[in-house]
Amino acid sequence: MRRTIPGLTPALAAVWASFLSEWQEVGRQKLRWVAVLVNIAAVLLPVLLAQLAFGSEGFAASGGGEHVVAFIALGWLAMQVAHQTLLGAQGFLRHANETGVLPHLWTTRVARWVPVVGITLFELVQMLVWTGVILAVVLISVGGLPAVSLLSIPAIVLSLIGFFGIGLAMGGAGMLLRQWRAPALVNGILFLMAGSAFPIGVLPAEIRWLSYGLPHTYALDAMRHTLLGTPTLIPFWAELLILALTAVIGAVGGIAVFNRLDRYAARHGLVGLYT
Repeated sequence: MRRTIPGLTPALAAVWASFLSEWQEVGRQKLRWVAVLVNIAAVLLPVLLAQLAFGSEGFAASGGGEHVVAFIALGWLAMQVAHQTLLGAQGFLRHANETGVLPHLWTTRVARWVPVVGITLFELVQMLVWTGVILAVVLISVGGLPAVSLLSIPAIVLSLIGFFGIGLAMGGAGMLLRQWRAPALVNGILFLMAGSAFPIGVLPAEIRWLSYGLPHTYALDAMRHTLLGTPTLIPFWAELLILALTAVIGAVGGIAVFNRLDRYAARHGLVGLYT
């Protein structure tokens, strides 16, 4: 299989090469896809059985809507996307360092964050497969296709851009700090505080303010509103505005922070040491 496509600009060629490399090393492993399906079943099957056994009245009263399984399924999917975009840059750099590719990346003609785009695109391809599975689960749990709004597209795209930028900044920090665990910590906070598995209305008022300070909260809320028809925490247009600001600040700021930390690591001989 060719690793390059004639006529591509250096940046697009770098994106394609990193995408193809990830596919060859990870994507074509069939057992990995089986493991993902088993993971989805392990997460959602108990929820489905609990909904069938106990109903969803209390869940709906807390702001989660009538479809418990669909609510949690979308939360699981969004968490996977957030996890991959937050860890994409750091994981890519660490893997490149372990395989001896990292020094070559630092001599290419493109910005060093560009290959991370290819890794992120690969993760989005995986997300499409997961989305198909999640959609099947939603159809089973709600008994039909919900009223899907095309407004879910800008909500999802803006969320991806914002988290990609934040992940770039975290990847840059991984070049300077040994055992950089912030992305895992952020994922834990998102799972607990952003309403991934339960409505944030059930959280104590003393800590609920933290949920309102997380852009992921509004990404999830907007996605569920446009796909399941659940009520929003704040007006939908305000959620899109927050996501748009997060996308701009995350992308511009993430690239700027990554480039700054990259230059610092190069000057002090830290490239390949901590990633």
